[in-house]
Amino acid sequence: AKGTVMVGLVKALRRNKEKARELLPPKLHHYLEERIVVASWYPIDDYVALLRTVGKVIPNPNGDVYVEMGRAAARDHMEGTYSRLKRSVSRQAAFTLLTSMYDSGEMKILERAPGHALIEWVGFALPSREVCETFTGYQAQRMEMQGFEDVHVRHLRCRAEGAPSCRWDLSWKGRATL
Repeated sequence: AKGTVMVGLVKALRRNKEKARELLPPKLHHYLEERIVVASWYPIDDYVALLRTVGKVIPNPNGDVYVEMGRAAARDHMEGTYSRLKRSVSRQAAFTLLTSMYDSGEMKILERAPGHALIEWVGFALPSREVCETFTGYQAQRMEMQGFEDVHVRHLRCRAEGAPSCRWDLSWKGRATL
């Protein structure tokens, strides 16, 4: 996982350092002290463990904590590191974001009609429901920030639950392209 997706998790854990230290395996405690380099790559299993720990440290009583974490990451990215994509409404924005954050898996987009598409993520190295839920929130927030309206993103199937790939259904109003 790229440092751009690790940094938000680590910041959240550091704000709750004592609780995080209790929950994290000792081999991951170094993340509570060391600087995260946004341009560096980190082990995906470390990312998933940190993600799950953040979900325990900062529960969200108003909804799904991982979807909200994805939304927060999209806001951070679209206002910062990937702000150039905020104006882009092409498929390239979705492809670029995924491949710039994870060096595993392939995204396929199948548009069924204007305002409706399916996204499939094939071959991600460590299937995890939590990663998929953050991706759900990320895609919804990204599209909203790109000016799409009435955005709905539903996670239809998951490799973590035995499906051959992860798949999302996206619908929106406004712009006709993804």
